[in-house]
Amino acid sequence: MIFTIFSFTGVAVLNVSYLSSTTSMETINNIKLQYATESSINEALWRINMDVDSLVNSDLDGIITVWDPALNILSVSVDKFQMEAEILLDLSEDTHFDRALASDEDITTNDYTVNADDENRSRFFTFMPEVDLAYFTDNAVATHTENWYQWNDLDEDDFGGEGIHIFTGWFIELKNCRFQNSTLVFTGRYINFEHQNEIDAPVPVDSADAMPALVFTDPDNYFEIEAEGKDYEREDKINGAIYTAGTIVLKKGELSGPIVGKTITMEPGEEYDNQIDFKDTEHPHHYRWHKGFKHKKDYDWPKQIGRWKTKKWQKKQVA
Repeated sequence: MIFTIFSFTGVAVLNVSYLSSTTSMETINNIKLQYATESSINEALWRINMDVDSLVNSDLDGIITVWDPALNILSVSVDKFQMEAEILLDLSEDTHFDRALASDEDITTNDYTVNADDENRSRFFTFMPEVDLAYFTDNAVATHTENWYQWNDLDEDDFGGEGIHIFTGWFIELKNCRFQNSTLVFTGRYINFEHQNEIDAPVPVDSADAMPALVFTDPDNYFEIEAEGKDYEREDKINGAIYTAGTIVLKKGELSGPIVGKTITMEPGEEYDNQIDFKDTEHPHHYRWHKGFKHKKDYDWPKQIGRWKTKKWQKKQVA
């Protein structure tokens, strides 16, 4: 009886040992599979972002990667270590106009808070969108050529109606002007907004590209968003994207964003504090690709992981 008990106990111990060993091996294989999958994804993302998309597709050592540039879907299948996995990644294109602040050179907040939604948080890019000045010129409702000139207390009808307005002059000022459904393009330098200007870019229909509110094409232009005049409660209110090839300084105002610039700086206004109020969540339709900057497909955008779907992750079935 003692021998029988020891025998049963010994078998039980051996069985537990076997199960523990098997479980441990499966855990190790599971970790190996995870590393192999993540490494394959990282390598594929590097190839995509380095503009060698054609080299992403591969079938090597039990790992298959397939990139669909039309759908922005990366598929990674791994068959290794007695395990099988299949991952689908939605790599959405992230552009300058998807961000509250976007630059390829300098964004200086001076520790002030950019109170935009986290989804629209600031980002650096390796390039800037190119202004298609011909597009704006060909579709303009009016071209204003004045130099050393001030427009005071006017609306879009005084300028020639709603639409695209081209300003080619230097040393010009807009004071208490209002524009609805309009885009203002400045090709000169020394542009100044005084008191309170209100500019509303057109609201895009459905999934159509948006139109910017302000465009500054001169790389040496310096522009400030700041309250002016005796009553410092006056501030510019701009709903729509602002693009500058030069420098923009944000001090006080109500902006929807996005702000796309070579150099973007947040500084204190007249009240010794930065008072830029981002209204991005109230105007989400401005956070999309914009007309007047060539086609979105003309650029090689950095890819990011939007959605991750695990289609398969299991121990391989032995036939």
